[in-house]
Amino acid sequence: MNIAAYLEHLLKKEHLSTFEMMDIMRGCMTGEISDSQLAAFLALMRIKGETVEELTAAAQVMIEMAHTVDLGDDLVDIVGTGGDGKNTFNVSTVSSIVTSAAGARVAKHGNRSVSSRSGSTDLLMQAGIRLEIDDADLQRCMQQYKLCFLYAPHFHKAIQKARKVRQELGIRTFFNLIGPLVNPARPRKQVVGVFDKRWQKPLLDVLVNLGSEHTLVVCSRDGLDEISIAAPTDVLEYHKGEYKEWTINPQDYHCAHESIDEIIADSPEQSFKHMQSVLQGEVSPARDIVLLNSAAALYCSDQSSSFEEGIYAAVNAIDSGAAHQRLSELQAFSQHLGKP
Repeated sequence: MNIAAYLEHLLKKEHLSTFEMMDIMRGCMTGEISDSQLAAFLALMRIKGETVEELTAAAQVMIEMAHTVDLGDDLVDIVGTGGDGKNTFNVSTVSSIVTSAAGARVAKHGNRSVSSRSGSTDLLMQAGIRLEIDDADLQRCMQQYKLCFLYAPHFHKAIQKARKVRQELGIRTFFNLIGPLVNPARPRKQVVGVFDKRWQKPLLDVLVNLGSEHTLVVCSRDGLDEISIAAPTDVLEYHKGEYKEWTINPQDYHCAHESIDEIIADSPEQSFKHMQSVLQGEVSPARDIVLLNSAAALYCSDQSSSFEEGIYAAVNAIDSGAAHQRLSELQAFSQHLGKP
């Protein structure tokens, strides 16, 4: 592989072919590319602008080299690209618990924080949930609780070299874009949040290329990579070969707030406090943003026939105590792993 030649292409803002992108990704994952070369590659890709073809190729290599796990069919994932710089608590993780308690089968793919103060994994560890568990236990967890968490480094070991470079760069890279697309359980239904509306259609196209059946790519007008309580959220939907655009207005569901200030989390501890508050049924902005995002997942999973029906199902999952019970079950499951 001639990495210098590829970098020259990028310096000229020339797009890479599928073969070229796959070649670089394999070099990255096998250690053939040095840290400085990887940093240059990531920065130049960001400057040039990533294409659907490039992102599809990168995601295909990550899936090809990942350890995958069979959790059955009819799975949904709720995930954001990160990179929005808003530092909200981990809404998608709490929404995963609510969505599961409402009846959908959720395979939540996540990692430690790279661009925010508390990633999915940081929150779950704070909650006492073990993440590095074997396939058999993951399958048992899914069978019993309709939910399991897939710790990205456990499944994508080859790409961990890039983590240090990404952290040192401190900027959004295409890994933010493809991370949500490479769930090792290969769900065909996803709610994916993006930080910038211009990425909605490209990411949806990549997901369709990878085999998605029902997907919502959402971007709020206040820049969150999830459905917001403080602004309308634009939705681009793909379902059974058809594309549809629509808008979620939080006031239509009595979930509107003037700002997102009350859902900021400066640490995993604060994120966990928000989680506890929501699952215990407290009325708050945190509850409302979880309701909106859970409703999207329930609709996307076909557990609910509409977004509005998803809202009602999410409210019931919280107010009945089912969502809090689901967290307790996951904590107990984690504590008993490895015990006779």
